[in-house]
Amino acid sequence: MPATGLIANRIRSLRRQVMLKQFARNVLPYDAYQALARAKHFVAGPYEHQQLMAKRRDGARYLSARIDTVTACNHRCQYCYTLDLTGHRTQLMSLEDFKKAAANLFPYCHTVALSCAWEPTMNKNLADFIRVAASFDVPFLHFVSNGSYLTEEIMEAMVDCGLDRMAVSIDAATPETYEKIREVNDLERVLENLGKLRDLKAARGSTKPLVNINWTAFEENADEAIILARDYNDLFDTFWFWHLLPRMRNTVNPFHRMEKDRFFDIVRQLREILGNRLVSNEFNNDRSNKPLGICNRSLDNIRVEPDGSVEVTCSKHRLAGNILSEDFSEIYAKNEPLFDELYKKNTDFCRNDCGR
Repeated sequence: MPATGLIANRIRSLRRQVMLKQFARNVLPYDAYQALARAKHFVAGPYEHQQLMAKRRDGARYLSARIDTVTACNHRCQYCYTLDLTGHRTQLMSLEDFKKAAANLFPYCHTVALSCAWEPTMNKNLADFIRVAASFDVPFLHFVSNGSYLTEEIMEAMVDCGLDRMAVSIDAATPETYEKIREVNDLERVLENLGKLRDLKAARGSTKPLVNINWTAFEENADEAIILARDYNDLFDTFWFWHLLPRMRNTVNPFHRMEKDRFFDIVRQLREILGNRLVSNEFNNDRSNKPLGICNRSLDNIRVEPDGSVEVTCSKHRLAGNILSEDFSEIYAKNEPLFDELYKKNTDFCRNDCGR
């Protein structure tokens, strides 16, 4: 089968999986859904791992990777773990280095995000990076942004190259709350940029990129999600409503995690407004949804830094090798024992610190 046919089949398969998952999430009680998900993982996980390893041996796409081309952000979200980093220095990947990284990594990826921990639009040449990434025909290409520094050139690159999704982190519908969370008041600019992108897509007759709202929910901002969904739903396609993560950073910021009943009451109201456009509502309460048996998450959490170093983001393990000078197949071979330990959940991090 031609490569384009394989990609199309992959996309159709992913869509079916998402639809089935969303249907189960909508009709089952939350605890029942989590129990079913863990049971499914226990049964299907080893088979999925065999498939991934077969693809690796065949040189096919088996990875999901995130690449930070710049390590800077213009917002200071109070729940973001980057605020706790010490000794941080800003790095910027050159376009030539990005081409090297893409050539060594992207042929193995079914999904690539042009962002991970930082704000991708701080890279003033992001439009060129999007064009290079799109040339590798990765089945799903996306990034996450706060949306405040989107330029016309970036928007045109996204539309012209068929970027699959841009997720926009918005967690307030009023300037006051927005500034309290992020220490900047960019809400009006973000909404204006989303309007420009909507109009550009319409003018070009394009449905891409899909615009998704990433809403990190806590007690102080939950009700404003209803306002954004009601008053600005022409600016986005889908909506994620995620509970504030139970990690150390979120025990010291000024915001408070929600009780389950309160969280799902907001979900119910969002569902009434958005219907199936509300595609994810994660209540991250504890580790009760931690995968049983084995874990394939390491292959979905490859992160590249501007200097070409590679890590497994979910476990913070730095891999031997550098993607600017080595093909990822070589890097995997160097680190195969570590990947095996991560799969079996045998590392200290997996046993003691994993929040999943």
